[in-house]
Amino acid sequence: HPPAEYTKDQKEFLKGGGKVVRWDFRSPHSKLYVETPDKDGKLVVWRFESTPAAWLLREGFKKESIAVGDTVTVEGFPIPGTLYAWLGKVTKQDGTRLLPQRSSATPEWWKP
Repeated sequence: HPPAEYTKDQKEFLKGGGKVVRWDFRSPHSKLYVETPDKDGKLVVWRFESTPAAWLLREGFKKESIAVGDTVTVEGFPIPGTLYAWLGKVTKQDGTRLLPQRSSATPEWWKP
């Protein structure tokens, strides 16, 4: 489950691009790891957590939808001061958009 510091009422929003370094398509939560430069240009790896694999499948989001090495733009809801975020949307380099099903961790104001 998302860390206790995360609340669906938060107003923080993150959008950034990078390279997929790991994709765990599983239950209870799928996780996407994306390497991207931080504000100082140093490469860091963000972890984006999402709904279970079965929920993602209902939205057309398959294990094969993302591969290590893919360049993606990711939108999510970070916990300030960490490299962790709840996944909101993934856009692949070819323009394909992958939207996980809403969950109790998705902020009410999120309209992808």
